[in-house]
Amino acid sequence: MPKTTYSDNNKKKKKNKKKNVFMKKALISILVVCLLVVSVIAGAVVGFVDNSMDLIAEEYNLDFTSIIYYVDSETNQARELDRVHRNENRVWADIENITPNLPNAFIAIEDERFREHSGMDLKRTFGAFIQWAMGKDSYGGSTITQQLVKNITGDKDRSPIRKVQEIVRAMNLEKKMSKDQIIEMYMNTIYFGEGCHGVQTAASHYFGKKTSDLSLEECASLAAIVKAPSTYNPVKNPENNKDRRDVILNKMAELGMISEEERDTAKAKPISLKVGQTSVDPTNKDVKSYFVDAVIDDVIKDLMEKENLSESDATNRLYTGGFKIYSTYDPIVQNAIDKVYVNTSNFPNSSVQSAMVVIDPYTGHIKGMAGGVGQKTVPRGLNRATQSKRQPGSAFKPVAVYAPSVEYNVVTPATIVNDAPLTIGDWSPKNSGGKFLGMMTVRRAIEKSQNIPAVKVLRELTPEKSFDFLTQKLGFTTLVENETRNGKQVSDQTLSSALGGLTDGVTVEEMTAAYATFINSGMYNKPVTYTKVIDANGRVILENKVKNKRAMSEETAYLMTNMLSGVTTRGTGTGAKLSDVFTAGKTGTTNSNKDRWFMGMTPNYVAGVWMGYDQPKSMSGSNFCTSVFKKVMTEIHSKVEEKEIKVPGGLVKRTVCQDSGKIAVEGCSNTITDYFKDGTQPMKYCEPSSHIVPETPEEGEIGDTATTPGSENVQNETATPGVEASESDSESAE
Repeated sequence: MPKTTYSDNNKKKKKNKKKNVFMKKALISILVVCLLVVSVIAGAVVGFVDNSMDLIAEEYNLDFTSIIYYVDSETNQARELDRVHRNENRVWADIENITPNLPNAFIAIEDERFREHSGMDLKRTFGAFIQWAMGKDSYGGSTITQQLVKNITGDKDRSPIRKVQEIVRAMNLEKKMSKDQIIEMYMNTIYFGEGCHGVQTAASHYFGKKTSDLSLEECASLAAIVKAPSTYNPVKNPENNKDRRDVILNKMAELGMISEEERDTAKAKPISLKVGQTSVDPTNKDVKSYFVDAVIDDVIKDLMEKENLSESDATNRLYTGGFKIYSTYDPIVQNAIDKVYVNTSNFPNSSVQSAMVVIDPYTGHIKGMAGGVGQKTVPRGLNRATQSKRQPGSAFKPVAVYAPSVEYNVVTPATIVNDAPLTIGDWSPKNSGGKFLGMMTVRRAIEKSQNIPAVKVLRELTPEKSFDFLTQKLGFTTLVENETRNGKQVSDQTLSSALGGLTDGVTVEEMTAAYATFINSGMYNKPVTYTKVIDANGRVILENKVKNKRAMSEETAYLMTNMLSGVTTRGTGTGAKLSDVFTAGKTGTTNSNKDRWFMGMTPNYVAGVWMGYDQPKSMSGSNFCTSVFKKVMTEIHSKVEEKEIKVPGGLVKRTVCQDSGKIAVEGCSNTITDYFKDGTQPMKYCEPSSHIVPETPEEGEIGDTATTPGSENVQNETATPGVEASESDSESAE
């Protein structure tokens, strides 16, 4: 009998051990397959896996990024301004707009039999269960369809029960969707790190491209990220990404998706990134510009109105709906504003606040805005340009008093008003500085910003007519008609409105839109921050078309623009006048200097500037609004060609004595050649020996506006509205 050695015993043990392992694996495999088959059948029969879930409908529960665009004035092409999203930054990419190499790269590395199976790859699933039975931590095995189910449901449970549920759901999904639909949805739901959800966001962020323009190696690089977005991040771990990228390229060649030559060429190329701004500081990720905040607010408000949604539902729809929003933003205008507003030295001190809106007067399109001074740090915080209601002071006179009075032929630029002490009941309005200047023309009253003439003209017009003009013609929405508050009656249909004394106040946005009417020949346009909104299905759901509404005659608009040009030439706003660019406007200051304004106009743009404290208190020094206006508008107009303003037909010229309001004669030293509506021009000649205007029956408040025939008629003259003055320039405080 041969002797058994230690070596022989050892061989037998190894052989028996291998046999036992094989038997164990076989037994486990049989049990796993039986369990899988039974579970799938049972799940399908009794609803164990919740197979009633309609995953196609789930597509619409994904969060998709809305993108705000602006139109490049040089190329007329839409350019991205900003993105709006909740937790997931995602831009949908249709399969037809994705280069074929991209889905192939995912299929090659994630699920090579994707085109053949029905939601479950038996070979991979069997292997995964074996791995689980052997106690391995990572056992994978999910097909692309199963991964899609997991991405949609958010179910991260790794138990066998979850796996069975996932398989049945995937098989059901395969019955409802085509392979192209599944791979399309998969690529739009996976996470690529750095805040990128979906292939389009990732392609834009890492390579600065659309999915249709990605190269072969870029497709493989994106597919490499998905397994572990941090480990294979091409920015932070480029070597890891390149290694896995090359594995994918090899697999694509092995499966016949690309040629060996294409593989080798792609592998030879380095990772060339063009990282965008998708990822931002997480502590600051929701902070948008004031302009973007205004766009968001306007879209939400319009969705609420049009679709009868709550604010919460409208907000959610905007942040998750994948909208394309075309804004009115102009980078030239906004950059000029930002340049001034980020520099606190342009303002009286570091605590004072300011807001500015710049509008294209011919469309109502807001081109830029600032809602505060300094760097913006709060997401969707107070936007002082659109939300703050402030007292407008004398800046309200042109829109509340003089424009409607000229429109309704109550006054002309040459109408004489007595700037003298006035008491109405227990109210005695005062001028800034306490001085009264006596008889003066309406033009001069506007230039000097005298208060008494404005009150007297409004009394002649009536506060009710003024209120209707403001709310029905000029779009003011913050004025109070008649309300009871805390047991007291309040109304903005009062004589104090002549001086900008209002119940709540007005916004910079609405003031700017009202002034824009003067430049736009009397046509009012509602101020807008966007032109249209398109949903994820390509439907236009909101649209702001230019709708010119007649607010006043073009003659009135021109006369107001003409008179307001005197404010920047000889009046309180000389600090705002641009060099070699026609400038008109009006300053405004409230009691105790708590609010300061300048409303300015050029032939191209209209801008409103407000300054004050959030909790109103007095400011010292001069009105910085004029210098802010000048700095911003000078920068803007250095890059644009100045437009022309046409003098309307139906206006006539007269050279007027500013002391009497009559036709000037030899001996009148203070004269201006002014415009009048035909039929309202002065008809009497001045008597320079006295320059005294006979008092009217109404206590000498408003002088004669009678007319004379045979005036010079101005037909279609092209000019910028200016005045010919014989008096020296001066500047006075309000």
